[in-house]
Amino acid sequence: MSSSLSPIFYIFLEPAGVLYLRVQDVLTHDEALDASPPLIVNQRRRGPQQPKYRIPPEHWPIILHRVVDNNEPLRKVADEYGVSHETIRRIMLQVQKQCGQQEA
Repeated sequence: MSSSLSPIFYIFLEPAGVLYLRVQDVLTHDEALDASPPLIVNQRRRGPQQPKYRIPPEHWPIILHRVVDNNEPLRKVADEYGVSHETIRRIMLQVQKQCGQQEA
């Protein structure tokens, strides 16, 4: 084999390459009589049923206390407020930014 090949090239090579084996599996599955599509697993987390897009700034100190002092996970706090964990993360960043500006 040539040394100029990409280090991931082995996954394409037959007969033991990972992608080669997957393609062969799909092709044999399609040739079968019950050619149902392969199972697609959804790994995304579901968001809140009725998402809120904002938490009032009056609640930010409570959130800061829960996350920083009590070490509660962002997802747990977010679930209780009905927002995404990214909203809680953005609140944390905003509070840190405000504290940094007040100290300067």
